[in-house]
Amino acid sequence: MATKPSGTAGPFTITVSADGTIVGQQAKIVWPTDQKEIERKILGLFVHEFEKNGAKFLNIQDGGTKDLDFLLTLPGGQVHLELMEVVIPRSGEIPFQPGHRRHQPVPYADAIFKGVQKKIDKYGLKHDVPIDLLLYVTHEQYNPNGAVLGVLRRYFMERKHPFEYVFFLIPSSEDLVNLTVLFNKDQPFNPPPLSELEQREWINVVASEAQVGTMPNS
Repeated sequence: MATKPSGTAGPFTITVSADGTIVGQQAKIVWPTDQKEIERKILGLFVHEFEKNGAKFLNIQDGGTKDLDFLLTLPGGQVHLELMEVVIPRSGEIPFQPGHRRHQPVPYADAIFKGVQKKIDKYGLKHDVPIDLLLYVTHEQYNPNGAVLGVLRRYFMERKHPFEYVFFLIPSSEDLVNLTVLFNKDQPFNPPPLSELEQREWINVVASEAQVGTMPNS
């Protein structure tokens, strides 16, 4: 069993009691401590999102942590699904630190593709059974913005890799995710040039730092 740290994610919720007391807290997503269980949870969110749109999975086979993560059997055939968590701490920083975080699209995408390249080098470019890649975050501080998704689409479009589809899954709560397609070999994207994306930095204002304020009496 491979123990793996994970981050903090989930919506900030506010409740008002009968006596008017207002309480705010983050409804944290509960991440397992075991690496494979985290991947299974992410896979469950991924599968659920596809099934909502009518997709059908005939079988899901666990690939183990040393091989490609999962083997999915679909009506049209089989596909491997490889998972990769996006973890991008600052230089010298321990991952999954609290607090808001500023990002820039190109350095963010470069950090991700460094990890992707390791998978490309490990598995090679040609496979009898197709491989899809699922990127995901467990830490709200690492959530991407639209500009970095555009940078990643350009990277996957222009660089050699074995993946037929590449997805990015961002969980918002225990049962709500945002699933974005970054690469589709049959329907290529045409993202803007990097010159239009590289300056669109952003700050992730995280729910774990949120507080309930009070309005002054008028």
